[in-house]
Amino acid sequence: MIKMLLLVLLLFSTAGQAACTLPAATASFGSLTSFAVNSTASTTSSSANVNCGSGSTLSLLGNNNITLQLTSATVTANTRGVLKRSGDTGTDNIPLQLCTDSACTSELRVGGTPYTYNQAQLLNLIGLLGGLNFSLPLYLRTVPGQTVAAGTYTVTLNLAVTYNICTSLNVGRLCLTPQTGSGVIPLTTTLIVTNDCTTITAPNISFGSAPLVSSFPSVSQTINVICTKGSVYTVGLSNGNYASGSVRNMASNANRLSYEIYKGTSSNRWGPSGSERQASSAAASVSADGLTRGFAYRAQVLTNQNTPPAGNYSDSVVVDIAF
Repeated sequence: MIKMLLLVLLLFSTAGQAACTLPAATASFGSLTSFAVNSTASTTSSSANVNCGSGSTLSLLGNNNITLQLTSATVTANTRGVLKRSGDTGTDNIPLQLCTDSACTSELRVGGTPYTYNQAQLLNLIGLLGGLNFSLPLYLRTVPGQTVAAGTYTVTLNLAVTYNICTSLNVGRLCLTPQTGSGVIPLTTTLIVTNDCTTITAPNISFGSAPLVSSFPSVSQTINVICTKGSVYTVGLSNGNYASGSVRNMASNANRLSYEIYKGTSSNRWGPSGSERQASSAAASVSADGLTRGFAYRAQVLTNQNTPPAGNYSDSVVVDIAF
C-alpha cells in the first residue's frame, strides 16, 4: 500500500510542473572607434537565464545539470559568430569569441563541444530572484585586427540549452518532480563603430635659398591622413602665424616674405574654412585598406612682392581634420 501511494504522488507531482523558461538575451559593447576595434580585444558580458520556478534549493541535492552549446549565428566565420552591419555584403567583419569564463579558456564555437554546468556550479548560479532560476554567465570578446567602416554591427548567437533540474525534494537519488527539456536562447549582440583619425603626416616645406623672390622654386608635396575606412571628412590648413588678410607670410624679425599653399597642382588656395578646405573625396591617393589618404599640394613664394632683406624666414601652419 505504501509503494502504491508513493507512485500516485510521484505521477501527480510530475504532471503539475511547467517547463523551464529560456528568455532571449542581449549584450552590448557600446561605442568604439574603428581603430580601437582594430587594435584591442574589447570585452562585454551577458547571461543565459534558465528559469525553472520557485522551488527550494534543497532540490539541487540531486543530479542536476544544464548544458549550453552554440549551434548557429546569423553570420559566421571559422565557427565563430561575426558582427556585421545590416545589409553589408562586404568584408567588414568583426569576429566574436563567446566564452563561459572571463579568461575565455572555455570558448563556445558553432557546432563545437557543449559546456555542462554540474550540480556544484548550479548551486552558485541561482539568480537574484531566488528559487530555481539560474543565471549562467557569458563573456564576449572581439577579435582584433579588423579594418572596418563606422556603423552599427550586430549578430545573434543561438545557444541550445538542455536542462535536467529537480523542482522538488529528492528521495535518495530519485527526484519526485524532474524537469527536463531543451530550447534555444538567442543572444543578440551589438557594437557601434565610430569614426576617428589617428595620424597626420605633414613634411616641412623648404624653399631653399635665392637672391630674388622670383628665383624660389615651387615645392610639391603630400600630406597623408589616416582616418576610419570610408569616413567623410575635410582637411584644412591654418593661415599661419603672420598672415595679412588671406595671404600667408614667413617672418624674419619684422620682415615678411609672402607665400601660398595651393591644392594639388591648381591655383586654388588650401585654407582653413569653407571651400578652401580639401574634402576626403578629393584625395590624390587612397591606400588599399582605405585608411590612408594623400592630399597633394604646391607651395610657392609669391612673385608679386618686393624682395625683402636677407634672412631666415619661417612660419608655422596647422593641419586640422573635421568629420
